Amino acid sequence: MGQLDLLWEYQNLDLTLDKYEKMRKNSPLRNKLIELKNYLVQQQENLVKLNEEAEKKNHILNRINHEYEDILKAFKSDVDKVEGGRVRSVKQLEEMQKAAVELKEKLAKKEEEVKGLLKDIQNLSGKLEEIRIRMVKAKKEYSDIKAEYDSEVSTIQKEYEEVKQQKSELKSKLDPELIKRYNRLKKSRGIAVVMVEQSCCGGCNMSLAALVIERLKKGDDIIECENCGRILYWGNKADGDAKSAV
Repeated sequence: MGQLDLLWEYQNLDLTLDKYEKMRKNSPLRNKLIELKNYLVQQQENLVKLNEEAEKKNHILNRINHEYEDILKAFKSDVDKVEGGRVRSVKQLEEMQKAAVELKEKLAKKEEEVKGLLKDIQNLSGKLEEIRIRMVKAKKEYSDIKAEYDSEVSTIQKEYEEVKQQKSELKSKLDPELIKRYNRLKKSRGIAVVMVEQSCCGGCNMSLAALVIERLKKGDDIIECENCGRILYWGNKADGDAKSAV
């Protein structure tokens, strides 16, 4: 087997490795794992935000409760004065009655604020519990899919390593300069070696001169397409991988 035949086989192995790489990257299981991971991260962020909001509400609730207690103490103090006969004049009594009305209004307002905060805190607690339940479910799903994906990757990796070994063994039989040439073309063209199809370049479909066809049929000369620069290959044993990948 000449250098060109070896290079063709080398390219087929290279394309197979690329296929395995795409299989790993484009695996539906991998995409689902990424989706679940992003979902869990988002839910965790929501959890943190809601916890912070709940803490703020609780701080406000504590402050209002303290204010309520202070107002209630002041109100009871005035009541005790009246009931204890410590009011010395009608004017003082009227002032105390007026203050009592204001204190009652303040107490009622604080009670409404407390009710609103308790309702908010209850709603936040419900949302937090819902998120925790969803996260537990998502983590379980992630764990199950991860196990399935790891098994899939293990199978792909085993086949990948086998092909990689074949490619390495084949590389040792190829001229290093030809490998460099191949790599440059692969980088610029995607496919470096193309089959001649009906006297045309299999890469760009340009019609090839009869002299070029004769040279390809006769020997192992490395001939590039004058139009696209790809290495031309004449043979009947090549599989369709390289053709379909162009």
